[in-house]
Amino acid sequence: MNQEIQQKKALVTGANGFVGSHLVEALLERDYKVKSMVRKTSNLRWLSGLDVEFIYGNLFDKSFLEKAVSDVDLVFHAAALTKAKNKEEFHRVNYQGTKNLIQACYDKNPELKRFVLISSHAAVGPTKEFMSSDENTLPNPISEYGKSKLLAEKEVLNYKDKLPVTIIRPPAVYGPRDTDMYMFFKLIKKGIKPLFGWGESQVSLIYVKDLVQGIILSAESEKAKGEIFFLSDDKSYSFREAEKTIQDRLKVKAIYLRMPKFLFMTVAFLSGLSGKLKGSVGALNLDKAKEITQKYWVCTSKKAKAELGFSPKYTFEKGVKETAQWYKNLGWL
Repeated sequence: MNQEIQQKKALVTGANGFVGSHLVEALLERDYKVKSMVRKTSNLRWLSGLDVEFIYGNLFDKSFLEKAVSDVDLVFHAAALTKAKNKEEFHRVNYQGTKNLIQACYDKNPELKRFVLISSHAAVGPTKEFMSSDENTLPNPISEYGKSKLLAEKEVLNYKDKLPVTIIRPPAVYGPRDTDMYMFFKLIKKGIKPLFGWGESQVSLIYVKDLVQGIILSAESEKAKGEIFFLSDDKSYSFREAEKTIQDRLKVKAIYLRMPKFLFMTVAFLSGLSGKLKGSVGALNLDKAKEITQKYWVCTSKKAKAELGFSPKYTFEKGVKETAQWYKNLGWL
């Protein structure tokens, strides 16, 4: 590790989250100085004991943002809403928040070495046929979450001639600390393997440790300036295949429970409605159900491999083994 990299200082938004906390750890391992942007109400359990500088604020406080970005070399924007009460909330946080942050970078840190937006495969949307999305695929997001992330991407790209920017599009991410994929581990542990609709859905996946290494690699590469990259393990998995891998690792007996799409969407609608009435956002809502019930969520990281030297180290089997053990160690399973 050369001296220049050792002295770099990075700001990570959403640092206390699933991806954000793993990113902070990986940056520290590379001898970065890290500023972790969190809210006063944030749960900091995944950052406990780490040598980081905590800064407390939000994406809508202009003076705070300008101060936060003024003395850093890199900004990793991982903060985002994956679930929200309505599209306005998605738009406000995922789009307007991104706009505020990159504007602050331009105003107060024009010498910034890199601004990395952690976007999502959802910004592009699924394909209608069994084919891999790549960076040239025309975006057609189907969820409000995906639409808000696409708007954030477009805003960042508006600055590519003013600031060095990079956009990362992960597919479904799994690993320790995740609570979304955990739902499947928990159901399978109870003996249920859910299937949605009648077709065999195909999805791309990436283990969180591979993702954060790819994110940092893109931030350090000159070739990544002004570019977009998908990062995945470059394989596709059917729900049956993925769930069987989890079942085998958990060493349990589980049966398939098939739910017709219309019934699943109805359950999601009622779950979302119940959440709104309670003033909360549940694990399942109509927006999330739209994504889950699509047949093909497949992408390729061919560009990242060719231009960045990205090389995922985790097979799904290896990632599931590590994830399941972590869930067990914490008493989640």
